[in-house]
Amino acid sequence: MATKINSERLKSTLVSLKARFETGTITSMDDLTDMYITGLITILGMGYDSFINKCTSPEKFVVEDLVKMSQVFDVDINLIMKVVLSQATKNVKPKDVSRFLTSK
Repeated sequence: MATKINSERLKSTLVSLKARFETGTITSMDDLTDMYITGLITILGMGYDSFINKCTSPEKFVVEDLVKMSQVFDVDINLIMKVVLSQATKNVKPKDVSRFLTSK
């Protein structure tokens, strides 16, 4: 059974997302979870759990997800990437590779 979408609410959400990305008021992908999730996951072709998990840990987004968001939200992908990279950089622990670089 297809999900019923409130088209007026979806339009309002998309306008809001575009404005918020362009003005820099979205500082975390978690901010998207406060929006009209049912509409967003439907048009992005994602499951609820997948969407929530990726918004919490944006390093898990694949490039295709970000391209779709850029197209659907009508936002420059670089604005989305800026938020994703900022949050992902905080989430991912630095990898210590020094043991691989020592010579014997």
